[in-house]
Amino acid sequence: MGKTCAILFSMERVEEKAYAKLNLTLGVLYKRMDGYHALDTLMQTVSLFDRITVSPSKTVEVHVTGAELPFENTMYRAAKLYQAKCGKGALVTCEKRLPAEAGMGGGSADAAAVLRGLQRLHRMLTDREVREIALQVGADVPFCLQGGLCRCEGVGEILTPVVGPQLHFAVVKPPRGVSTKALFQGLSLPRKRVETVRCLAMLGKNDLPGAAAYMENALEAPAVALVPEIGEIKAALLSRGALAACMTGSGSAVFGLFATEEGAKAALTGFPNDYYSAYCHSV
Repeated sequence: MGKTCAILFSMERVEEKAYAKLNLTLGVLYKRMDGYHALDTLMQTVSLFDRITVSPSKTVEVHVTGAELPFENTMYRAAKLYQAKCGKGALVTCEKRLPAEAGMGGGSADAAAVLRGLQRLHRMLTDREVREIALQVGADVPFCLQGGLCRCEGVGEILTPVVGPQLHFAVVKPPRGVSTKALFQGLSLPRKRVETVRCLAMLGKNDLPGAAAYMENALEAPAVALVPEIGEIKAALLSRGALAACMTGSGSAVFGLFATEEGAKAALTGFPNDYYSAYCHSV
């Protein structure tokens, strides 16, 4: 199931890094009969993460530090669905580091980490069954199970893993987030075509400037209308030497792609203190 990223394993517990993702491209194709939107997106796992611990239990409990989450959060839903399949509960602890309403897949990554942890503890389900649970929890969870660099189609569950070069990013998020549900509910179609395949082709050639030319998010313009700071962050990153700057997911985080780690880190200076800002690289 891709990279498990476990950092500890014993009979008592497993620990996982729940890695964030960035959408290097995000195209919205049409609205499906089931109400979801068909997507064509290029997603990359990056080195920012939440820390998850999963221990055996007869029941399902989730304890979180660093953020306030609803009781029935993605980790709880993933563990309950796993329990329904094989009768094994979980005691989950999560150290939240990733920001909420950022488009970085924090909740999806957490759910995927719980599923990986349960499988390492019990190994009672097939990979296919785990992927089915992942999709029930959320559209990005199957990718977070896989990790790496993938073209994701459908609602995000049709994955085509690809090999790409090492990438360096500066990620900045304003205090205000974007509600994914509200953004999609008010989304007008059709959106401008996003060239995911061309971006992939350039990455395959290790042509970062070529790939940068195709990094685009069809949700960015309507998100900027809700949170204008997204556009301001994008302009700032480009002025500081980013090869591309783009909102990830449904926002409000923006990434800048840089040729070097040093360039990405230098671009993070000067943003307001209440903004989230971090350097990361592809994993």
